Amino acid sequence: MALPFTDEQRQQIRMRLFESAQRHIMHDGVMKTSLDTLTSEAGISKSSFYKFYESKEQLFLEVAGTWEEQILSGSQKALASGEGMSSKERAARFVYAVFETIHQLGLVRFLREDLPQLNSFLPEDEARAHCLTSAKGIFDALQAAKIRFTAPDEVVLSVIQLMYLSILSIGDIGENFFPALHELVVSACDRLVA
Repeated sequence: MALPFTDEQRQQIRMRLFESAQRHIMHDGVMKTSLDTLTSEAGISKSSFYKFYESKEQLFLEVAGTWEEQILSGSQKALASGEGMSSKERAARFVYAVFETIHQLGLVRFLREDLPQLNSFLPEDEARAHCLTSAKGIFDALQAAKIRFTAPDEVVLSVIQLMYLSILSIGDIGENFFPALHELVVSACDRLVA
């Protein structure tokens, strides 16, 4: 009979599983990364995996959750460093920083190919609440920063969603993507932020 993992072993195994998932999701994607690969790299059996996560998808969702924290944390810093700026300028700085961080982390392929599959494992309301999934997380962060809008929330959400969808086509747009996105963000915030 196998002995249970100690707390320290559990922590180390979770870390190895997480690091393996993070590495493979960036190179291979969710579908091409097998549970065998993840457990082998973590040094555990497939049956032991379920002592740590309900599914491979849940592990990948945890990885995505840390990326979301990084994105919002970096963007919040951009918002906070905008002291003395107007709400319009602060909002534009925040929204642009979200998309810039997504690009810097190299998440575009993940967002386009893997995240829709992972979100199918979440309740719809929960999936929409994340900034990696939709405009809702970005919108909520703007509201938390006391940014007020001149248009109905649904319109603001739709505008942010359009910008979010545009980053999925960054390869098609090319080197002018970020200058064009900056113009869109600044113009949208000028019109939509009070």
